[in-house]
Amino acid sequence: MPNFEKIAVVGIGLIGASLAAALKKTGPDLKITAVDRSAESIKKAEKLGIIDQGFTEIKDNLKDQDLIFIAVPVAAVPAVIREIKEGSDSQQLLVDAGSTKKEIMLQAAQILEDSSKIFIGGHPMAGSHKSGIDWHDPELFKEAPFILTPWLDGEQQGEEKKELLQQLKVLIEKIGARVHIISAAEHDRCTAYLSHLPHLLSSALVNLSQQKDFNSEFFELSGSGYRDMTRIAGSSPELWQDIILSNRENLAELIEKYIAELKELQQDLENNDQEKVYNFLARAAEIKNKTEDNQ
Repeated sequence: MPNFEKIAVVGIGLIGASLAAALKKTGPDLKITAVDRSAESIKKAEKLGIIDQGFTEIKDNLKDQDLIFIAVPVAAVPAVIREIKEGSDSQQLLVDAGSTKKEIMLQAAQILEDSSKIFIGGHPMAGSHKSGIDWHDPELFKEAPFILTPWLDGEQQGEEKKELLQQLKVLIEKIGARVHIISAAEHDRCTAYLSHLPHLLSSALVNLSQQKDFNSEFFELSGSGYRDMTRIAGSSPELWQDIILSNRENLAELIEKYIAELKELQQDLENNDQEKVYNFLARAAEIKNKTEDNQ
């Protein structure tokens, strides 16, 4: 397989378009092809110069690509893998950009069982509550973690996949991202805590505001704390529904622990236990400050 001279991106939304733009910026000679069901997005990407050519369907249009990034919603990834497989018998590396990994990798392994194509899970920990090509940014991945999950728990990696993984790591580092290689199960456990639970908590806080008799003037009093906590609640519910449900087991366990933490705090408040309330806040501040010092 060539050293990723021809790269395709399926899905020209925020992540896909930013990825195409970042790759084009670091390697102007790279040939970037894109597929998106929106002809308007393809035309815009071509006009912006972030891709060399684009199509509205996969079919026979990706058979010559060395590397294909799949930047579509989590639930749509398996269908895209299947279409790519049906489009050609050539050996290709497929990498997704979904926010959960275990379910996708299990499905990919099943779909590609009798194929020469190789799948490696990917997840750029970068983005915005905004979506679409209009918000793309070639600097989006600078200093951001980019997680690669080349294996499931207990799975053995062949030498060919190891070599491709190293080539992929070098390519991603060229766009400024910090590559982390972990298993799919570890990825889902970590992102449940670092990304998916915060999104649910943000949404819960916004929904709570509608259970009270708050008028429009009330929200004019909000400061940065409320804005910071609720910013991500404005993201696409369709996109996040897929993410949340595909990581439901980890999230259900975390929510149970979070509720227990809140119930204990509730009891301390009802008892006016100043020491316990202080310890609750102090412990969190100490942990947070230590974490920031180590970053």
